[in-house]
Amino acid sequence: MSAIEFNPHGPFPLISDDEHTYQEAQEHSVVIDQWLGFKTAEVEQELLKSQSYNVQADANIPVNFWRGLPVQALQTPYTEIRQILELLKPEDGQHIVDLGCGYGRMAFVVGKHYPGVKFTGYELVAERVNEGNRILKNFDYPLTAIKTQDLTAPQFVPVEADYYFIFDFGSAPAVDKTLEDLKKIAKNRSIQVVARGRYIRHRIFQSHPWLSEINEPQVFDHFTIFKS
Repeated sequence: MSAIEFNPHGPFPLISDDEHTYQEAQEHSVVIDQWLGFKTAEVEQELLKSQSYNVQADANIPVNFWRGLPVQALQTPYTEIRQILELLKPEDGQHIVDLGCGYGRMAFVVGKHYPGVKFTGYELVAERVNEGNRILKNFDYPLTAIKTQDLTAPQFVPVEADYYFIFDFGSAPAVDKTLEDLKKIAKNRSIQVVARGRYIRHRIFQSHPWLSEINEPQVFDHFTIFKS
């Protein structure tokens, strides 16, 4: 096992977990972020000073803005994103939605390796969305979009899609609201949900049998793929 070498001609390599450690995947992602031109550390420092994130769309649902955490704790490594997409094998014309996309890392992997697949990322913090879109403008990925959105807003429902990616983004009420939104979508079409993180996976197994018990989930170390 050795560190992941960065190749600008193939920045998002498809490699198995046994070829690297999670820390090496994170370190590799730092190099990619720098290569892309992200200024995530500066954005996160400004967020710590900001007083703009004290209001939530629904007073009954606590919101977590995840300020003050290391950037790598907020984002999925690029190699893991590539691995997830390889498992899903999305086809041209299909749609992937990232619910809580941070700086939009998945947009770059989808744009590079699945240019015929539509990608929509939703992120609560506008500064992260603006930074992601600043970098995205350097690439010709017309089917990718990163948008500012509070997933807990009562009137908000995610756009209908084939695949949904959810990280541990908030409280139980916030997660449940999003999963109930997806349940409504799943009544009209089959969807796959990639749940990343222990809490979101636990919540699905515990309280959302419509997703966990219809089809056998694919369980991996850091994420689980559910199919309605």
